[in-house]
Amino acid sequence: MNGKVSLGSTPKEEFRKGDSVISSDDFRTACGLWASGVSIVTTVDTDGKPFGLTMNAVTSLSLDPPMFLVCVDNGSDTLKAMLDSRVFCVNVLTQAQQELSNRFAKKGNDKFSGVEYAGGRTGAPILANTLLSIECKVSEVVAGGDHQIFCGEVEHVFANDSAETEPLLYYRGRYGSVNQA
Repeated sequence: MNGKVSLGSTPKEEFRKGDSVISSDDFRTACGLWASGVSIVTTVDTDGKPFGLTMNAVTSLSLDPPMFLVCVDNGSDTLKAMLDSRVFCVNVLTQAQQELSNRFAKKGNDKFSGVEYAGGRTGAPILANTLLSIECKVSEVVAGGDHQIFCGEVEHVFANDSAETEPLLYYRGRYGSVNQA
């Protein structure tokens, strides 16, 4: 076998490592082809000040025990608070929360000003009107390139299972939606 996989059609771009280096821009473009949900991961510092950032580098990790994983950039304003408090909440956003996603995607300022939220059981902020909120206590932190990988044991889950609530999705550098037939 020559190491090539048939994709059913010829790919428009090839991203590889070996005889050439994958640039971070090329890798970002390639990763943009993976549609994902959009969340705001929140935490508090040791003084109780809320922190948060928009991210899609989140996933379920384990069913037994229930665990979730989030990847936080080493340059994030939220990183130190998560390392110190050892708690976080993954707030999965709805279509109606695109503006909130944009606000938390930027550094600085008081992202929580005028935002409706409540302290959860762990102390991490639970944002109002999200599709899903998953409160976790950090069990392990692992270095991963330019990110820290937080493994969190799930302490509490709140789900908004309203039939008309749609998730906010991200695909190819843009927000998207689910087309259900």
